[in-house]
Amino acid sequence: MKFQFGLWIVFCAQIMTSYGQSSKVTISEFYPYKNEIGINFTNVLGNVLSLNPNNASSPYGISYRRHNGSSSFRSAFHINVTNKEENDFTNGNFVIRTLSEKMTEFRIGFEKHLVLSNRMLFSYGFDVLGLIKFENSEIDDFNFPGGITFTSDEKTFGGGLGPVLRLEFKISDRIFISSECSLYGFYSKTEERLVIGGQPNESSESSDSS
Repeated sequence: MKFQFGLWIVFCAQIMTSYGQSSKVTISEFYPYKNEIGINFTNVLGNVLSLNPNNASSPYGISYRRHNGSSSFRSAFHINVTNKEENDFTNGNFVIRTLSEKMTEFRIGFEKHLVLSNRMLFSYGFDVLGLIKFENSEIDDFNFPGGITFTSDEKTFGGGLGPVLRLEFKISDRIFISSECSLYGFYSKTEERLVIGGQPNESSESSDSS
């Protein structure tokens, strides 16, 4: 995302001016409180500022960190529950479609900190990622005599890991803004079971890596 790239340029410039200065700020002074809750604004900024919304995506809406000296435990998660129904009675169709989806994405890891100044901090760490998703879709097609129901059940499990870098600016003891750069490898596997008219039809497996 261009906005994040711009932030990194500004932060790096600040690092160059801050690095080499004898900062007397300690980690405990930079983080006076041990627990921290964060909100991800990546998607919001990407749409409000009319950048490329397709690239401005991050699944982790809420983050939590626990500070312990020069290192911190870091975590973030996203939970999505979808239930919707669609009726298609146009062009001679008589179809009812329902979708139920439950998905959880999370990451946990650790990071080390380097205080650059009383307002700037650099962190580097490592994350482990996870994904759990259950999806059930059903189509009731009444165009067939007596009607017929198509049911699809999908289960997806995924995991990944990778390093992360973060630059943080301190506004106050309770408010911080930061920008992260990560390089994750991820693998997921999906199992799908299809039932037609109450009779099991087929099962399939697929995988994806990125």
